[in-house]
Amino acid sequence: MESLMFWLGNGFWMLMIFDCLRNDPDRRTWLWILIFLPWFGAVLYFVMRRLPYLNIPMPTQIRRWTHRNQIWDAEAAAKNIGKAHQFVNLGNVLLDAGMSDRALNAYGQAVSQEPQNINALWGLASIAIAQKQYITAKSHLEIIMDKDPDHKFGEASLAYGQVLYELKEWDAAETHLVDDVKRWSHPEAAIMLAHIQIEQGNTAVAQENLETMIFKLRGTPRFYFRQKQHLLGKAQRMLRQLK
Repeated sequence: MESLMFWLGNGFWMLMIFDCLRNDPDRRTWLWILIFLPWFGAVLYFVMRRLPYLNIPMPTQIRRWTHRNQIWDAEAAAKNIGKAHQFVNLGNVLLDAGMSDRALNAYGQAVSQEPQNINALWGLASIAIAQKQYITAKSHLEIIMDKDPDHKFGEASLAYGQVLYELKEWDAAETHLVDDVKRWSHPEAAIMLAHIQIEQGNTAVAQENLETMIFKLRGTPRFYFRQKQHLLGKAQRMLRQLK
């Protein structure tokens, strides 16, 4: 058992050193920490430098506990004031806390008062996508795209492209994703677009699209790049298959 822990600890330490050398802009400082404080330094590096980029969701119970005061305040505002704005805010807090069923009800209350409330529709669409109810999501997103195509700094545009892609509405999806890539440069949109182009036999166009996406992604800020790094690997694998 001690031997196993020794090898696991050393393996984790070496992995953190490799990640530091490859990705960390402050590698000189952190390498000294990793070398002189091997196991403790590896844990410290993981928590402070690696964990923020992994987007690991917290367990639902912890999320509910950390949001308990916000939920209390939002519920009180919804009961006392009861306007669409308060219900949207309640829905957002509940959704962040992982309570999607209650969030769905809150957004529904907002839409019942203001049928074209974009923020409520965005909440409903987000839940529908998470539950793979793409037809429902599409109906909400169509209203959003008609009223505010730039909603959430392009997140709504990407979501609409994803919904069209999942529903296999290829022509509409391709048209929208081409526009999304030009306007927002979402790497997810570029990959979905490339899949469609490959299925249509437009491999040269798909290859150019993927190469452009990789070039742009490598030029983004480091925090964003590390969040999207898995998409870089996916695009590179697709390119190898095309060549």
